[in-house]
Amino acid sequence: MTLDAQEARIIDIIDRVGWAVMNISPKKGDQDRRWSFTVGLPVTHGWPELICFGLRLDTMMKFLNNAVQELERKGLSPTPHLQLTEVIDGAPARLEAFSPDFYRQHLGWALWFAHHRGLKPEYFGCLQLMWPDKNGHFPMDEDCDAEARRIQTPVNPDCGDKG
Repeated sequence: MTLDAQEARIIDIIDRVGWAVMNISPKKGDQDRRWSFTVGLPVTHGWPELICFGLRLDTMMKFLNNAVQELERKGLSPTPHLQLTEVIDGAPARLEAFSPDFYRQHLGWALWFAHHRGLKPEYFGCLQLMWPDKNGHFPMDEDCDAEARRIQTPVNPDCGDKG
C-alpha cells in the first residue's frame, strides 16, 4: 500500500512520539466548532483516543499533549470521569465518554491509523477532554455556562477530516 505524504508524516510522528494530534477547522462558518484529537493512542498505549472541542486549535493541541503526558507520568489509564490536574494551568480537566456515533465524523485520521496498524475495531475507543467554564463548572454540571457547554458538544461537521 502506497502512502501519501500526509499519511507518511502522521506515521512518522506516531512512531517517534507515540501519538500525534490533529487539528480540524470548519471550512466555513461556525469557527467555534473547531476540534483536536489524538491519533495513535489505541495502538501505542492501548488507550482510547482523546478529543477536545471549542478552544483555539493550538490550545487544544497543548491540552491533549499535556493530558497524555500527565497520564504517562502518573501511570494512569484514561477512563471516563477521570480528573486531570496538569492539563490546564489553574484548573482541572476531566475525561468523559465520547459517543461512537461521532467517531466517523470526528476521528477519521485516528480510525485510519488504527486500521492501518491492524487494530480491531472493538479495541478502538475515544474519551473527550472537557474543560471548565470560567466558574469551574464542566459541561455536564447543572451550573455550567451555556456557551461553554454548547461549544464542547460535538455536532456533525462539514469539513475535510480523513474518512
